[in-house]
Amino acid sequence: MDTFDKVVEFQRELLQSQLKVVYRYQKHDLESRKQLKRTSKLEIVENILASSDRPLHVSKIIQIAKHDYNVILERDSVVSALVKKIKAGLRFIRVAPNTFALRK
Repeated sequence: MDTFDKVVEFQRELLQSQLKVVYRYQKHDLESRKQLKRTSKLEIVENILASSDRPLHVSKIIQIAKHDYNVILERDSVVSALVKKIKAGLRFIRVAPNTFALRK
């Protein structure tokens, strides 16, 4: 085996190792996405608000849900569900019109 063949073999093995790592992370990402698909829409809203450092307007919540969770939330449905939880004194608070945060 000459030097060129050794370099080519080294590169091939290096790329195969890198691909194994990529596949492992893809598998982990797919498993975490499967878990997210089983959550309710209100739990998704709660996760979004929990990960935010400030209250969010319902439009921003819907945008984040679509981008991060690949879930389309209906504005009226989200607001209605949140208002019901607020009136029951559970999990959420309204800080401004259509702007919500988690109860501390």
